[in-house]
Amino acid sequence: MSELVVGIVQADFSGSPQANLEKAVSLIKRGYREADLIVLPEYSMLNPLLIRDPHRVYELSEEPTTSKYLAGFVRLAESLGADIVVHFVEKSSTPPYTRSSTILVTSRGEALYVYSKMHLFDAYGYRESEFFIPGTAPSKLVVVKSFETGFAICYDLRFPELFRLYALSGAKLVVVQAGWVRGPLKEAVLDSLASSRAHENTIYLVLANQVGEMFTGRSGVYSPWGYKELDMGYREGYIEHKLLLDEVERARNTTPVLKQSTEKWEVRLKR
Repeated sequence: MSELVVGIVQADFSGSPQANLEKAVSLIKRGYREADLIVLPEYSMLNPLLIRDPHRVYELSEEPTTSKYLAGFVRLAESLGADIVVHFVEKSSTPPYTRSSTILVTSRGEALYVYSKMHLFDAYGYRESEFFIPGTAPSKLVVVKSFETGFAICYDLRFPELFRLYALSGAKLVVVQAGWVRGPLKEAVLDSLASSRAHENTIYLVLANQVGEMFTGRSGVYSPWGYKELDMGYREGYIEHKLLLDEVERARNTTPVLKQSTEKWEVRLKR
């Protein structure tokens, strides 16, 4: 039976990359047992919504190849023998804009770019487009202990076509890094979206979210059946949870929606 143990970090991160690195490493080291894959939330390097100044965010952003922030996770991944999914504010060639990116730090000490956020959070009075350049393509699937894995960031959850693309490409797991901002019904919306993306694609969905005054918390693991197997509530912490590849196959044999999907619809808007 193929298994994957995931570790999830849930915390309230600040605008300081160094302080955030130290906090994340401390939480992981205190709770680590046997995780193969560790996931940090969106904005865990720095929070642009907290800093508010695009020029200051650009100053704090880094290049992946010279990043002190990533170097800290490279050391941690090598020492634990685990892969770590890091949210990274990546310096671009067009200041003051940066990229909201996912970096996979492997247990071998490699820092691999896997994804940049495609759907920026320009809603609820926020404008991520003032800080970030949007990504232009989904992630390539990465195999982690037999689990073909795709990646998404926060607001991407509202776009089901991205998750269907991953599932049709062979994904058994999608990792979602989030900084889900508090607001009326926002917590319920997050749970509904994550559950739906998992169930309609018969995938595991691992959600690492921030918590605190600005964010909703409730990180967790959603099964291929759509129910939440793990809920981290509203406290900072680190928790591990086991995923079973056989569970994906059972869900897909019971509800073969991916085989039944036509993906042939053509929509024309009349103006």
